[in-house]
Amino acid sequence: MHRPDAPRPRRDLLKAMGGLSALALWRCGSTASTVDGGSTAATDAGTLASDGGLDPTSFAVGSGAFLAGKDFGNPFASGVGSTCTAWKAATQGPCHSNTFDRKDLSDGLVGLPTRFELLVVDHACAPVPNAIVEVWYASPAGTYSEAATALDAGTGYGGSLSDLNVGFCTGNDSAATSSNWLRGYQTTGSDGRVTFDGIYPGWYASRTTHVHFIITASGTRYLTSQLFIDDALNTLVYTTHGSYKSRGQKDTTNAADKVVVESGLTVADVTMSFAQQSDGALVLWKAITLAA
Repeated sequence: MHRPDAPRPRRDLLKAMGGLSALALWRCGSTASTVDGGSTAATDAGTLASDGGLDPTSFAVGSGAFLAGKDFGNPFASGVGSTCTAWKAATQGPCHSNTFDRKDLSDGLVGLPTRFELLVVDHACAPVPNAIVEVWYASPAGTYSEAATALDAGTGYGGSLSDLNVGFCTGNDSAATSSNWLRGYQTTGSDGRVTFDGIYPGWYASRTTHVHFIITASGTRYLTSQLFIDDALNTLVYTTHGSYKSRGQKDTTNAADKVVVESGLTVADVTMSFAQQSDGALVLWKAITLAA
């Protein structure tokens, strides 16, 4: 089901819901890394031009369960560099909701199986353990789930259902309002890393493809922001993969997305690196550094 929202109302609503936070973090400036068990090399903010391993004819089809038990290696194995640049916060938006402590975000929703790797480090680029990283994003149909459940009593963390504009974010689609998919959080290990298994994000009118995230450390919410995916990769997925191509190409490029412009961020700041694996799944990754 296509989302009913039009471009102008969405932008107005985002502004009405609080605009941009003044919080700031730091992002490491270099993330040379290896994935797929060491067989596929990629660098930070990889593009189709520099990554020759992408083959849309072999893209996998499945839910996050497709990735269960698979080890694609550590994309941060070569480190995160020694120089960091400011990462400014971006709006939370109207689609934040209750969430779940889990690695597999998909709840069985089918698409292009995608693993998200995020690394949280401090101003010296040392790992930050025990930080909560929450993510949420839209389905291949361009809708968010409602996830109308109680907060997680085990950790005292679980989002907020009161943040959710149900009609706007789900399009009042029955599958979306009765689902929990594409929402979750994990706690960083001693290496500062979290891993989520899900599917490739969908898109909706007036926004480029994006993944929302919140990082909380020592009980303090340090950053609410968003991650982007390379435009050429988006086009490849949306025009070739069976779970996405019925909607076709998105209507907003990364450079034209107002959230990045209004946040004072650049596309390079927020774009994840990527690599296709031998089984047809994707890995997307990004390192984020917390201010002291």
